[in-house]
Amino acid sequence: MSLTDCFELNKAKLFEKIRHGLPIVQKTQNLLDCKDDLLFAWDAKDCCLLVRNWRTPLTEAAGAKLAGVQFQTLIPSNTVSLDVDRVLVSNEGSLVALSGEHGVCVLELPRRWGQDGYYKDGKERITCRSFSLDSQLFLSSPQLEVRQVRWHPHSVSDSTLLVLLNNNTIRVYNHSKLRHVWQVGPSILRAGGNSSLTDFGEVAVDFDVAPAGKPKESEPLEDKNNTLNQNNKSLQNKKCNVNQEKIEWPVIVLRENGNIYVLLTGLDSEMTRLQGPITITPQVQDNYGLESCALMVIPSLPPTIVIAESNGKIHHALLMEAEATEHSFSEVDDFLLIEPSQYVIHVLETVKLELGLAAPSRKGVENPIYLKRDLINELRYFAYHDAGLHVVSVSFIAELQRYLESESQEDRLEMAASSSAEYILCTKFESSDRVNPVFGIALLQMPAGVVLLLGSGQVISLKLVIDAKLLVTPSESKAINVDSDLPDCGTTFVDTIKSLLQRSVNQPILADKLVAPSATESYELLNQAIEVLREQYLKRHDLVRAAFARHINQIQLKRDQQLQEIQDLEQERELISERAHKLAERFEEISDNQEVLVRKCHALMQKANVALPSNVVAERDFIQEVNRLNSVTQILATGLQTAKNTINKQRYHIAKSQDDLKRNAYELPEKQHRTITEILTQLASEIDRQITDVKRINKIVGA
Repeated sequence: MSLTDCFELNKAKLFEKIRHGLPIVQKTQNLLDCKDDLLFAWDAKDCCLLVRNWRTPLTEAAGAKLAGVQFQTLIPSNTVSLDVDRVLVSNEGSLVALSGEHGVCVLELPRRWGQDGYYKDGKERITCRSFSLDSQLFLSSPQLEVRQVRWHPHSVSDSTLLVLLNNNTIRVYNHSKLRHVWQVGPSILRAGGNSSLTDFGEVAVDFDVAPAGKPKESEPLEDKNNTLNQNNKSLQNKKCNVNQEKIEWPVIVLRENGNIYVLLTGLDSEMTRLQGPITITPQVQDNYGLESCALMVIPSLPPTIVIAESNGKIHHALLMEAEATEHSFSEVDDFLLIEPSQYVIHVLETVKLELGLAAPSRKGVENPIYLKRDLINELRYFAYHDAGLHVVSVSFIAELQRYLESESQEDRLEMAASSSAEYILCTKFESSDRVNPVFGIALLQMPAGVVLLLGSGQVISLKLVIDAKLLVTPSESKAINVDSDLPDCGTTFVDTIKSLLQRSVNQPILADKLVAPSATESYELLNQAIEVLREQYLKRHDLVRAAFARHINQIQLKRDQQLQEIQDLEQERELISERAHKLAERFEEISDNQEVLVRKCHALMQKANVALPSNVVAERDFIQEVNRLNSVTQILATGLQTAKNTINKQRYHIAKSQDDLKRNAYELPEKQHRTITEILTQLASEIDRQITDVKRINKIVGA
């Protein structure tokens, strides 16, 4: 098993097939996606979707050949003519969105059954229904480009797709039907020409859906031209009142200049409310996000917004409700109505990513960054670009959760821990313009892992730790606590070691190069690696060794002191044992004397009670009554026993007489019994006939 291919996917037939048809344009894109145990990959050569159960190799025996289905080919029913650069599976795994720069196609996935849970029992080739979204619109408007595609996270039918275009509109589709068109900014493209607004970064580049909230009553807006009459205002108020009961989903929209807007709208509603640009605090001189390229919302409480810039900066901020609504400046487009913003964004920290290894000419080079959430660990997300992959851990989200779950009113919110960014994979470590971008990234679950497809065709599959805290067992964390005599009693030795080992730069995995490096490039790379190892690893290990030495000396000193205390305690225990033995003997002696005294007291009490003149008659009467009741009870018991004996004797005689009767009973022969029965029957019928005759005669005589 290779260290860079833990799931052994590099030799899989699926990647061997798509390796020959990788896109010619070397830019970061995502041609992979994973849902449950199925790994999806787009084959650009045959324009079809390949599917593989990535868990199947894990269940096979070591060295055994894979049998059965290697992968399945899902062929779209309609020809996909666009250059797909993004594969996105829906939340429930029923649809796949195939997005390109000039169009979007949706593929319906078939049912799963059979061995390993493949589609249609592992059929090798399956034709799936597909449909293009607004193909005529893209044909008639070549300048239109797709900026972002996202499935709505709370679609009941799992078929609501949001598509952001470069004309500042979000088009909402349900299957193949266009439901809504939401305007999120001024109209950029007019009359077939480009607007000058693109020079000012007014184009929306990304969006994400934040957790839903109950809509608030908004203040009535004044029309810019004062052309609305009172009737229209009343009608608008009625519509607003109706929509108050519906749930609004805040759609966070990021523009290229760093301005952020919030589009409040229902899942199936034409009515939208645009607010922004949202105030970003604290204010800085160089502003935030001058070259913004990606945005992501982590559904914490309050929601966490991640803003990425193409220069490698990533801002972590919180989306909070403002104390008072703020009016925004007027947009250039007069047809766009913007409400006062009821939100504010507070930036907590900024993380700087290293876009490639130490080539001096690469410093300051801008590189589009793409973000991807980790569904297993919400405190972590991934940032991939032309130079590799970073994993970023957001520390303050855990502190927010702890503060919200705390029931103590005196608890304070302290977000002192800073987030960390680890350079996992580096694909750019030379000074030339050649790049080896990420062509696809997919996150695996159970076991957790990440799969990367590079522009060179290489497949990187790595295992991930679900939670970094799992690396330290509870026994280890208890075994190495800081001395309670130290000034900082709340800090553990594990935290101290972690702080010493924490580094700002790490040595990532180096991907295979497209061409053989020159001697100068190899020498620069070697020097850079040696410098990183020396400054970020070896020096920190020396500090950790010194910390361990100090800690060991403290533990030895404590151990000697504790051994001496144990000896003293053993001596005290012997003395206490001797004293306890003597006290036990004394206690037994006192207990025996106490029993003797109690018996004497009882005897004296009886004698005193008998000697009392007022109680003699009563006691004598009581004794006589007891004796009388005793004699009566004995008489009744004797009578009861006599009655029982008599009943038993009678039962015996009755049973004996019944047995004698059974033995002396006379039984007629069967023939005689039958004859007598017939005679009696005839007599009964004759009597009935005579009775009838008598009744008839009586009627005649009486008549």
